[in-house]
Amino acid sequence: MKKEARNEALKVFLKSKGKFNNKQIAEKVGVNPLTIGRWKREDNWQQTLEEKLAEAAREAAHAGEVVRKKAQRDAALKLFLESGGRITNKEMAKTVGVSPATIAKWKNVENWPEQVAAAPAAPAAPVVAASEAASEAVPAEAKAELELDMGDLVSPEQIIRINQRIDVMLERDYLTAEDIADLAEAKREALEAVEIYLGIVRELGLLPE
Repeated sequence: MKKEARNEALKVFLKSKGKFNNKQIAEKVGVNPLTIGRWKREDNWQQTLEEKLAEAAREAAHAGEVVRKKAQRDAALKLFLESGGRITNKEMAKTVGVSPATIAKWKNVENWPEQVAAAPAAPAAPVVAASEAASEAVPAEAKAELELDMGDLVSPEQIIRINQRIDVMLERDYLTAEDIADLAEAKREALEAVEIYLGIVRELGLLPE
């Protein structure tokens, strides 16, 4: 009986977060307040309370972090889908507040490029006459697509997609000489990225020398 009362008294103390005094606890479990004081000292209730509060704080912090990470991941995926897969890891990371490596991990694990392919196609842009387009340089947004984000280079498929975007732009017949030079430079950088990727794969022992 005493053991049960002792355990119950501790529960009452912890539930009150230490706010109940000895008399209040004693009334709830049916013992003398002096007995509560002795149990409190012998079993170090205060230390137990502090440990419980610390554990609860850690759990709350973890739950908050999980919610925050999910919100960031959802926001990044939305940006990726809205851009048709053309936004870089660095741009998404800056917008949602995580590292490019985290973006790359989400993209790889959840296969974001496949989700882009499954998404409804955006309305086609109006066709511009070649003579009219020739008077304008390649838009800054198009050139931004060619900026290589090393955080993106996590698979050969992604490198191939970069090259495909470059090839499509190189086929335009209204690019200026400067534009073509920029695209060619981007092509060279993409090929260098392939070499870097293959070097990493060889170091991991996934590809024969």
